[in-house]
Amino acid sequence: MTRTPVVSCLRTLREMRGGLVDRVEGSVDLVLETLVSREVFTRDDREEVLCERGPRGRVRKVLDILDCKGEEAAGTFLLAVSHLSDVSTEVSVQSIVPTHNAGPLPQHYVNLLVVKGHHSLELKKHEVLTFGQRRVALQGKALEKRLIKPAQLFANTNNAGSRPPKRVLVTGVAGIGKTVLVQKILYDFGSDVEHVQFDFILQLTFRDLNLISKPVSFRDLVLRKNSHLSKCVDAILANESKLLIVLDGFDEFKHYKSTADVDVFVTEPGEEGEVTEVISSLIQGELLPEASVLLTSRPMAVSHVPVASVNCFAVITGFSSAEIRDFFERYFQQEPLAQQMFEKVATNEIMLTLCYIPAFCHIVCSILKDSDGLARESPKTMTDIYTQYLVALLRSHSHGRVDNASERQRLREIVLKLANLAYEKLMAHETLFYSSDMEAVQLPDSTMVSTFLDKTSVQEPGFTEDVFSFTHLTVQEFFAALHCAVAGEVASPDVENNSSSRRQEDEVTAGHLDLFDRFLSGLLSERNQRLLSSSVGLDPSATRAEVYREGLLKSLQALCESGGPILTQLHCLFEQQDNSLLLDFHPSTLRVNVSDVSLSPMDYAVVKHFLRQTAGTISELDLTGSSITAAGLTVLQPHLNRCRSLWLGENTLDMEVIHVIAQVLQSSDTLTYLGLGWSDIGDEEVLVLADAIKCRQSLREIWMEGNRISYEGLLSLSALTPSPLQTVVAIWNEVSEEEESLLNGASLDSQCVTVSFTDDLIWKAWCQWVLKRCQGNSTKKLMGILHKVCRSSERRQDVPWTRSFYGELLELIRSRIAECDEEDEDVRMRLEKFASIVAS
Repeated sequence: MTRTPVVSCLRTLREMRGGLVDRVEGSVDLVLETLVSREVFTRDDREEVLCERGPRGRVRKVLDILDCKGEEAAGTFLLAVSHLSDVSTEVSVQSIVPTHNAGPLPQHYVNLLVVKGHHSLELKKHEVLTFGQRRVALQGKALEKRLIKPAQLFANTNNAGSRPPKRVLVTGVAGIGKTVLVQKILYDFGSDVEHVQFDFILQLTFRDLNLISKPVSFRDLVLRKNSHLSKCVDAILANESKLLIVLDGFDEFKHYKSTADVDVFVTEPGEEGEVTEVISSLIQGELLPEASVLLTSRPMAVSHVPVASVNCFAVITGFSSAEIRDFFERYFQQEPLAQQMFEKVATNEIMLTLCYIPAFCHIVCSILKDSDGLARESPKTMTDIYTQYLVALLRSHSHGRVDNASERQRLREIVLKLANLAYEKLMAHETLFYSSDMEAVQLPDSTMVSTFLDKTSVQEPGFTEDVFSFTHLTVQEFFAALHCAVAGEVASPDVENNSSSRRQEDEVTAGHLDLFDRFLSGLLSERNQRLLSSSVGLDPSATRAEVYREGLLKSLQALCESGGPILTQLHCLFEQQDNSLLLDFHPSTLRVNVSDVSLSPMDYAVVKHFLRQTAGTISELDLTGSSITAAGLTVLQPHLNRCRSLWLGENTLDMEVIHVIAQVLQSSDTLTYLGLGWSDIGDEEVLVLADAIKCRQSLREIWMEGNRISYEGLLSLSALTPSPLQTVVAIWNEVSEEEESLLNGASLDSQCVTVSFTDDLIWKAWCQWVLKRCQGNSTKKLMGILHKVCRSSERRQDVPWTRSFYGELLELIRSRIAECDEEDEDVRMRLEKFASIVAS
């Protein structure tokens, strides 16, 4: 019996390379999609192919990648080529979560609103609260909010002759479209549509970088994912001025906290260093200084980016109402159906608000499509949407056999194993895992598992290893919360100011577990417990849920009384959707602090939800540094009349916002203290406020430090002193001390208008406010405040109470240093630096 000779598919690819380029160039997009659909290529492989210019270049890239994937992959490719027709098709790129009806990227991709300038970063760069200065000018008084397209991120849009930005940071909340933006850039580059100033784009994800545990060079990092570039990588890196390097997902980097504090740099592409040193060198321009770098991140990790090296800040703010409707039309493709589905969502205010996040908008569309509309109980929260999405996918994979006992048990086991894996990796700040991790939790290889997990291949020396990740970080956070709700221990948000919980509180406040906390609360709500029990057979413990709710209520009460940051707890309360939960809520005072966070439309909704369920006077509502807008303030306006103190400083308040504030002043008999410091207001805005104060005459104090108000503007407020206004603080404005005397000329017994620190009582009040902000915030936020306070040009150490203030501040810093453990070494070093400045 003679053996038929076996022809090697890989050998065939190599020998027929030239002919294959000619044969496939007209249908490369179809072949690429076939390889992806059959899991021969990953989505990362597809992006690498799309990065190439022209169809022939893409075919060559496909052949290069196949050369590393083995005999079976090459055979699949040859089979696909043998079935080619002459019909050319367009390339289809999926976004965020898979969909069966995603159209071609140029048609399906909705341009996101990109805003130049980043509020929190601008505050870090400029001396906004320089302590003790007689007059501080706000550098860059108003943030530039010019809409730009992705192609303009590296364009020279400023003065002629100036250099285009080399280091660009793009931020946005989870699911807002950061990775899709990267895909769009790669697609446009590969299609010769945009970014033609670059000859090459290299993309690295921080998920992949988390796998690096040994010293490595940047050259090796590139080849680790792109081994087919081995012959030309040196030429690519040598021509650095024509190179764009994309670093996607900084917040997913397990070493992100130490990136800004690196003091050892690598300067050559072939020089080895720790992965943190290589990335920090790249971002700070020590490595490949002429190359362009795009960094994407969630806002929670931005404070750890070395922002001094960033030339351009951009924020993806999500869909507008019109763009949500447009997305529905593109998703459902049939206009009458799209209109019908959009109207279902539009009747649910919260769900429509959530749809401003593209990933959530996509999931809502998937629920509507796969479930023949919404469930009997329409989603009210983010957890509701993800839970119904999970149930819809499970029904799809079981082909409607969910009522079968054995099928329910099989689905339940798979979901629990996925949840266990998600939880273990999230707690370890890991988003990538190996086959061994899946084997450890006995997770089967099935089509349902692949619905939630992506698989990619990593080239190791001598072999290729499969690496897995959840399709989106929010999916991992949801499954991790599901593990706690069903099988794990549940801890409610802790606000005790003790050393044992401070680090955990900082971690949550920093955002690492923010969505996890919200999902956990939603999954422990009665409505989602019922849905999970009836649809999947998952039964969260009623006792566990009750303990959680009691802890949440205790946490809310403590924060309202102390004035600590409360936004995370308000989101958790909102996820419960239980109006009876606050029946036993009786804080001694109602202080709501949502400061130092750029508030999203959903944040406004949850604050409104909480205030609507409380009664009586709001002793303090702190919106300092929250990027407040007129639309956001209008959402809260029905409850602002109940505020005794309203703090709106460190925001850019345009005339539209001022008119909303004026409406509150005209209708409120309660508002007594108003803070508008560092808000870029001038005489015109002050005149509007002065007219409004005359109506109710209830306001007693107004703080407007650090603005651009002149003598003429303050005259309108001086006319309202000493009654109703008793105190007008306008230090660091455009008023001289001589003009201050004129403003107070009618008041011989007391000085109502203060434009300089001549009154020690004002100094004391100012320092007490700063100290209160420091004490009430987490360590991360404390460092942001210290950054401003410590850049002082005038300490006035000759005054006894000033020495006392710096002594208290130093004691607070030292107490936070004592709470740092080995994992917080970078935080400890920064606090020690602040301590030395304060002590000097």
